[in-house]
Formats: sequence, C-alpha cells, structure tokens
Amino acid sequence: MVIRKEHALALLNAKSEEEKGLSCQITIKSEEEPYKELELQNLLEQGNSPVEYTLTYWGRNLVYLLEEMIQKGLIHHPSEWDERFRWIGSEVIAMIEAAILSGGLTGEETFEALRKRGFAQEIHEEKKGWLKKINNYASSVYEIYRNSKPRIEISRELGHYIASMPTGPAETKMLPEHGRFPLILESMRLISFSVPNSDVYTLSGLGQAVQKVVQTMAPSLETVINEDYMYALLKVLDRGIEFLTPQETELLEELAFIDSEGNILPAGEHLLEVYRLWSERSYRPVKTFNLETIDEELLIGIEKVWEKNKTNPDVIPTAEEIVHYLMEKPLKEYKHLIGFYGRMINQAMGYQKKEELKKKWAELFTIEDLFKHFWEKGNQWYEKLYDTVKESLYSLEAFNLIISEVDEKSGKTVYKLTPYGKKVLKDIKEKGIREIKATGVKAVTITKTEFGAPNYNWYKDAVDEHLIGGGYPTKSGLLYEELAYSVKRLPHLTRFELMVLHKIPEYGMFLDELFGEFDETLKEEIQYAVNKLEARYILDVLPNNALRLTEAGKLIKKALSGVPEGIANPVNPVIVRILQAIKQVGNLYVKEKRIRILPKNWEEAIKLSGLDKEIFEKEIAVARLAGFIGKTSIHESGIEILKAVELLNK
Repeated sequence: MVIRKEHALALLNAKSEEEKGLSCQITIKSEEEPYKELELQNLLEQGNSPVEYTLTYWGRNLVYLLEEMIQKGLIHHPSEWDERFRWIGSEVIAMIEAAILSGGLTGEETFEALRKRGFAQEIHEEKKGWLKKINNYASSVYEIYRNSKPRIEISRELGHYIASMPTGPAETKMLPEHGRFPLILESMRLISFSVPNSDVYTLSGLGQAVQKVVQTMAPSLETVINEDYMYALLKVLDRGIEFLTPQETELLEELAFIDSEGNILPAGEHLLEVYRLWSERSYRPVKTFNLETIDEELLIGIEKVWEKNKTNPDVIPTAEEIVHYLMEKPLKEYKHLIGFYGRMINQAMGYQKKEELKKKWAELFTIEDLFKHFWEKGNQWYEKLYDTVKESLYSLEAFNLIISEVDEKSGKTVYKLTPYGKKVLKDIKEKGIREIKATGVKAVTITKTEFGAPNYNWYKDAVDEHLIGGGYPTKSGLLYEELAYSVKRLPHLTRFELMVLHKIPEYGMFLDELFGEFDETLKEEIQYAVNKLEARYILDVLPNNALRLTEAGKLIKKALSGVPEGIANPVNPVIVRILQAIKQVGNLYVKEKRIRILPKNWEEAIKLSGLDKEIFEKEIAVARLAGFIGKTSIHESGIEILKAVELLNK
C-alpha cells in the first residue's frame, strides 16, 4: 500500500464526485496512473467504463479517516504535501505494526516519522509519565491494510522490469529507474522499504515469488500475470486440463504455465506459490542465526583434531583436547578474537581490563599467556579457558552445528561436526573467520515476509559480513538463511545472557532502554547477548529496535525466573538432553506438574542421553541447582524447558 500526494487527492476527488452522485471521471492522462495504482490497492474500483472509478469500502474508510485527521490538525491537507511525501507506505505499515506489537509504543527510532504523518503523539499516563505512542488513526490504517486485499496484474513490460531487477536487500538509490514501476509494485505489495526512511528496499515474499514466475515463463502476451490466470491454473490442479475453456488452455500454454497435456511447468509451480501467498497471506516467522569468532575457531579445531586422530587414534576431540588445540597456535593467529575476549573479560572483571587487553595483545605470545595474565591466581587461567571453550561448544551444539557423544573406545565425550557444521566450516574456509551477527542474517530472512525490509544498520551488517552483495543475498547469505530455518535448536543461556533476559519484559521495551538497565561500559556485551537470544529464537528484535519475547522465550524466562545468576550455563544442550532422556523413562503426573523417574531407570536415562556418566552427573547437579530436577522428578520449570524446545523447532 502506498499513498502519496497524488493518491490522497485522487481519493478525495473520488469522494467528492461520489457525493454529487457521479463516478470519478479521469479526463487528464497524467492523472490516470494514481487512479490505477489505487485500484490495484483495492481502494478504488472501476465503474462502467475504464475511465470511471468509485471508492471501495476500504477506500471510503481511508478517506473518512484522512478528512478527520485534517479537521483535527494532525496532518495538512494533501494539496499542501510535498510531491514525494509518503503518507502511507510499506515502511509506515511496518512502523505501525512494530508499535502495535510493543503495546502501542513507538520508540525513539520511529516516533518522529509517525508523528509527522499524524499517527503518533506523546501521551501522559499516571505512574508511567510521558509515553510516545501510536493513536487510533494508526490502528485504523493498519486495519485497512490488513483487510484490503490488493489486486495482482503484471504487464509484459512490468514483468521484464521485475525479472531483471535485483531482488534486494539493496540501498533504495540502486533501484532501477523506470517511471512509476516502483509505485505499481508497492501498490500490489511486491516491494518493501525499510523503516523509518526507506533507505533500503527488497522485493517482498510475494514479490520474490512473482519474480520467479516472470523469470521462468514465456512472456508472450500483454498481460503476463493476473488473477484469472491463477484461477485457471487452480482448475488444472484441482480438476484437470479438460475442465478449462479453449481460451484458458491456450493462454496457460502460451505463457508456459502448463504443457499440452496439462502438466504444470516450473513457471506454473511458481504461479501457484504466488496464489498461495496472495490469497492466504501466510508467511514464515522471522528467524535468524549467529556465530561468534570463537565458535568458528572451534569448528576448525574440531576438524583438525579429527585429522590428527587418523594418524594417532589416542587423540580425540574432547573439550580438553580442543583447549590444547587453541594453546598450540600462536596468539598472532587469533587477532579476530580480540573483541570476543575483550567482551568476556569486561563481563567478568570490568571495562579497564578490556582496555588493558588491547595493549597486552601485542606483548603476549599465546592464549595461555593471555589467560594467565588475567586469571593467574590459584591457577584459575586454565579453568577460565576451559569454561570459555565449553561455553562455545554449548552454543555450537545449541545451533546443531556439532553433536557430543560418548567415544566407545575411551568412554569420553567427544565432539563431531553435523552436516550443518560442515557447511559452515566450508563457508569459513571460503570467506574467512568473521562474526555472523543475528542482525546481518535477519537482513536476509526478513525479506520473505509480507512487507519486511531490514533497517539500514541490519543491511550494513549483512554487507560487512558478506551475506549481501550487489543487491542479492550471497552464497553465504543463503547458507545462513537456510540454517536459520533448518537447524534444530536447543536452549542455551550463559550467565550474562540470563542477566539480560531477566531485564526484558514480554514486550514494550526498546534496545536503548535495555542498555540503560546496565552500566554504560557493558553496551557492547548487551548487544552480543541480544544477538544470541534472538538467534536462539528466544527474543525478537523488531525493525524499530523494540524487544519482544517469543512464545518459547516466555517459557524459558519463566522457567529460569528463580535461577541464581551466578550459574555459568543455567540451561544448555546437555541439560536439555538429560531432561529429554528422563522424560522418556519417567511418568508424567499432570496434577503435580512433574515427571517422576524410578531409581531403577536412571541407568537407562544415562544411556538415552548419549552422555558419559561423569558429564551426566555433573550436569544433573547444575539442573538441580537451577531447579529443573529434584531427586526423583523433573519439576514444572524443567517441563517448561521441554515445551520451549518444541516451540523453538515448530
């Protein structure tokens, strides 16, 4: 949906003509295009001739709303608007939806953009003070958007434009110039722009489906896609080619949607997807992915240790052996890890130590030297390095990149790359070690939604991380998009991430407010914690930087509400595997909200978990400390964790 000055004036003109008992006559050729765009938006409909238009139900509602806003002084009359002022557009709908999901709050990022359109104002509420919120007019516009189903009609010329344009995300200034085509695309909801200033564009989920059609069809007619073609193709799918009229058969064959026997061709398959998205408006949720440099370094390390195992079977990738791998390499090869260790030291020891790291990096020679410098007392340095490695191993297993299992020969727990882990390792070898931020991956995944486009900062992250280039997702971008939706996630939270999660309500908080809950020196650490929480599908960060817990996130926060913040990894993949194993051999007591396990079944639970007994008992102790497990049962909080696992992978 897009309403600029010319569209608003056309709607007001249509209402004026309607009140006179006339259809709206287009007499000037230059005025025709905004009327056609409004028809595509289902705000106007054609009368008895191609030059007559009347308001639809939703168009009339929008006009009444606009007139009332003008009367109340919330916005100037359209005759006073700048020619390119976008009163409504995909970015405005995205801002309004984000505010609705945040309890009506706009946040600083989008307040001014919504206010100047008459959709937001500061409101004083008792006990809360002054709040920046959307008004009822914003909610009404959103309702009109949700209910006014657009039309789909693609001419041959527009089809050529769509087929050749970069899918996005890309900076809007890269959008190919071709008259009003971008406005026509937005009228049909085939293109989206970023909040708040339309700096970035992308073809929407529907737009990308349309692009696949026009890239695979035979564009032999003046109109290459419309609703009649879709309905005719559905007849073939549901009832067979014999139920088509001769004209319908000829059209579908000529456009290469079907062959002469009625088999649906690739272009027809894509057109059916267009119909599904257009009619059902069923889009996948926005998920993302995240990798830190230490995670990538350990993937390399696991592969290296397995290579050693080929010549020395006694060398296996246990956590201890992976620590040794890190210590074998000189520090100069870990330049990419300086930020990671800086954040970790800042969390544990304070900002001054983080600054000290930058100086010490040039003086020290090994990871061992580095850890000894900061944690030398009581030989704590090895424990800290081991804990760092274990934390990263948990994270990799939570993202299904590695799996831990018991080595039959040694009886020790070893780590193996999953098929997804091998794909990531291949990408690392091709593109180098670099952080993959949740925001960067989300710049790719959000484009498959109805009107989502990444904000500029997400887009910039994706470009810097080689996930987007030249107006398209790169090979790496497509890989991490695949991982975002394909990997089976397991919950994992570090001590610091739990502290951050405890501060976040279900909705209504913004990123800058979360920063304000901590010392200002921890801003970078908080941002990284938010990255992890979002990549694990516990948290959703909206385009206006609003924070909103997912359904799984709500359960995990509730389950961890009573967990002391001093536990290093209060929930992790190993604990989840233990809970799942106990559930298999235990009995659910619904009224008590517990799963009880008989003493004789503990050995079976250890076997089902795939863990060695030492690790099983160690993690059971952590689970009991966290309150997930008692002596003989899984408590309600443990059951909530298991429910969250189901939601993470739904």
